[in-house]
Amino acid sequence: MRAILVNPYNKTIKEAVYTGDFREIYDLIGCRTFDVVYMGGGHDMYVDDEGLLKSNQRFFRFEDRNLAGAALILKHNDEGESTDADLPLEDVIESIEWLPEDHVEEPYMEFRALS
Repeated sequence: MRAILVNPYNKTIKEAVYTGDFREIYDLIGCRTFDVVYMGGGHDMYVDDEGLLKSNQRFFRFEDRNLAGAALILKHNDEGESTDADLPLEDVIESIEWLPEDHVEEPYMEFRALS
């Protein structure tokens, strides 16, 4: 299926092929664990869950979020199954801002009491 691969190391955004096996995401974005960022319109961005813990990391900005490492964009259907990303590549390119190589994000965790 059609996926979109965001690579902040060489500052490229290109189409990729994803077979539907979740284990392939680890190889495509170079991680051990991943997290999912909902992009809207049924699209998801798979990112390295440990991205903030790695040295020599590269970052990019999507909307109001700074994200670490490579990312893979897919779409999901009503059952939650991954499907072809149908975003135009040009739209994704316009929505990504590369952050400087010396950019650093500090990991943090926040707990809030339920009201």
